[in-house]
Amino acid sequence: MASGRFEGQVAIVTGASSGIGRAAAEILADGGASVVAVDINEEALDWTKSNDRVTAFAGDISTKEANAAMVDAATSAFGKLDIAVFNAGIAGTGPIDDSMLETYDRIMAVNLRGVVLGIAAVAPAMKKSGGGAIVTTASVSGLGGDPGMWAYNASKGGVINLCRGAALDLALDNIRVNVVCPGPIRTGITKPLEEGAPDTFEGLRRHIPLQRWGEASEVGEVICFLASHAASFVTGAVVPADGGVTANTGQFLPPQKEI
Repeated sequence: MASGRFEGQVAIVTGASSGIGRAAAEILADGGASVVAVDINEEALDWTKSNDRVTAFAGDISTKEANAAMVDAATSAFGKLDIAVFNAGIAGTGPIDDSMLETYDRIMAVNLRGVVLGIAAVAPAMKKSGGGAIVTTASVSGLGGDPGMWAYNASKGGVINLCRGAALDLALDNIRVNVVCPGPIRTGITKPLEEGAPDTFEGLRRHIPLQRWGEASEVGEVICFLASHAASFVTGAVVPADGGVTANTGQFLPPQKEI
């Protein structure tokens, strides 16, 4: 049964096939919103068939055409647009050399250009509705550097400042723009790490002050808070959802309970 906090609202969620995106879409729908769930993989959106408040839309958000089409899908079906969650993203690792440039270009196209195109596409529809809320999933990796992840770091750092600037530009239109920065979160994408590199998985857990990996639903709740009327005076914010990782200088490991 819907909780009602998003009753009558219309939302778009990108990267909604699984993990944080799916969690956010389900929370929005449970709250009464009509949701357009977007992902490049149409088959991965099959889960939407069991939720009558969620409509699937397949498209590559790094293209202008897909962003325009997803907004048209929302406004044509539901008459308006109130919320946009830009969660789609990809990662990649490797040295800074020519061999990584193709990977770098794709990471930037999805993680940063996709958000630029998304904001440009949803803003006119939100203005017609009298305002709206945009929430982007960045990362704690956008607040600092990681070994071998320079391209991902650059893309997520760019997203953070992009959204700060957009928050200033869109405030007069009553459109709020905020960013969530997840830390280590357990999703389908991290399962190979958990199963194939347990020492690395455990090492990441050891650096989290709460001493556990986060769940996709926990980040989804932060996203939906920022999208809700409860955050009506919050814009331009960058909110870590990381179990305390970014509270640490990194010089010392956080305290650990003896088991």
